[in-house]
Amino acid sequence: MRKHEILIALGMVIVGVAAPFVVSTVWLTVLSMFFFYALLSMSWNIIFGFTGLFSFAHVAFAAIGGYTSALLAKHIGMSPFLGLLAGGLAAGFIGILLGLLILRVQGFYLCLVTWAFAEIVNVAITAEHQITGGTGGLIAPPFFRGAQSEMYAYFVGFGLMLITFCVCARLYHSRWGLYLFAIRDDIEAAESMGVKTRFWKVFGFAFGSAWAGVAGAFYAHFFSLVDPSIGGLDEMGKVCLMLILGGLGTVVGPLIGTFFVVVTSEIIRGSAAQLSLLIFSIVMILVIRFIRGGFMQIIQVLSPRLRDPYLRWVARSAS
Repeated sequence: MRKHEILIALGMVIVGVAAPFVVSTVWLTVLSMFFFYALLSMSWNIIFGFTGLFSFAHVAFAAIGGYTSALLAKHIGMSPFLGLLAGGLAAGFIGILLGLLILRVQGFYLCLVTWAFAEIVNVAITAEHQITGGTGGLIAPPFFRGAQSEMYAYFVGFGLMLITFCVCARLYHSRWGLYLFAIRDDIEAAESMGVKTRFWKVFGFAFGSAWAGVAGAFYAHFFSLVDPSIGGLDEMGKVCLMLILGGLGTVVGPLIGTFFVVVTSEIIRGSAAQLSLLIFSIVMILVIRFIRGGFMQIIQVLSPRLRDPYLRWVARSAS
């Protein structure tokens, strides 16, 4: 991790620890939703931003993780904390299988295959109502019980978000991350340099999917319910928006984009809730057209010392 990333992590610790004592219960729930979406956007950033694989199935892995943890808690009494691990492992294992299937699929066809997989998961969850509860969802035990249970569960989400941020930062600056970026930028050149592209493509896909499974398990036990909407196409669109607004392929960008979307959605929920999709769609179009690096590109202009290799790549590709 670089110096500014360590400072950001320390800043998040200070703000995250103080927040439950200065905000209302409503905003505590909003911040917990931010943690859930931050896990999704950072993990999808590993798949798309780092490895260059545009997967439409990411929220389906969140659903797999959430239902896996909830079902294990229901049938064998597994602890929600172990359910986080089980949900991540289940999503990661299926991510390996799907990753092997899509090794030779690229571009538009990759989008179609992953979208089809997401629909299969969604239909299976809805149809198998005797197992999953169908459209009514499946009840999951909470992390804690009692008067302060929501605040304690908030710290679980905060810890998961902080761990994921540190893992992504470490991966970004590591040799493993270099392999993923090489596949994203030019897979043929990467192969000529001896990079085992088949292995690292599957690794990037499965690793990001596993973190999505952890996010789904957190969602299930924080709200004590998991339903098919967690894996809907609209949720995937929301994750795309968060990542593009923040800065695709960067470390801090997913957090900035997620925070902006979640907080803005809560602010306009009462006055312009019906227009929120229109507003965010317009914002996404403007960002893609004029600021392809998202908020991170704006931050780099204001602070040139925060150089990012991906943003330099965006500038070259746009010219």
